[in-house]
Amino acid sequence: MATRKTWVWVLVGTAGVGVVALLAVAGSGIYFVNRHIRAERTTSPEAMRSFDAVLGAMPRARPLYELDSSDEPRLARQLTELPGGTTRPETLWMLAWDPEQDRLIRISLPFWMLRFGRHKMRVVRDGRGFDLERLNLDVEELERIGPALVFDFRNQDGVRVLLWTQ
Repeated sequence: MATRKTWVWVLVGTAGVGVVALLAVAGSGIYFVNRHIRAERTTSPEAMRSFDAVLGAMPRARPLYELDSSDEPRLARQLTELPGGTTRPETLWMLAWDPEQDRLIRISLPFWMLRFGRHKMRVVRDGRGFDLERLNLDVEELERIGPALVFDFRNQDGVRVLLWTQ
């Protein structure tokens, strides 16, 4: 009888630890999203001013990736040929405009997170947006070259995505 009570307490204790761990993971996820992802409703002119402000703060340079004739992203020039930067970027920034929903989305992804592996990230829904996975980013090379304009994507529907490291 005493061993049955012991097993019940072990099961209840294990379930309790599992619930606490689950709540900790959920809380961490909510904290990360609140800290690194911002979405706001705005007008098209205001959104374009946000893009211009980001581009204005960067030295005039071609993006590292461009769209080819079949709308697939490709390297504009080999990253290994670019000189090394004096500072290492800490964050990959994304600014995305969805004109259908009048939403401007700002995302910051720390480089430590990019090293965990390839994670799919769709910027806009319904297959008309941009999938970050398509770029096949080389995190080590991006770190080596320093802060840079990575990609400036626009489509005929007005969707725009800007990626840069800082």
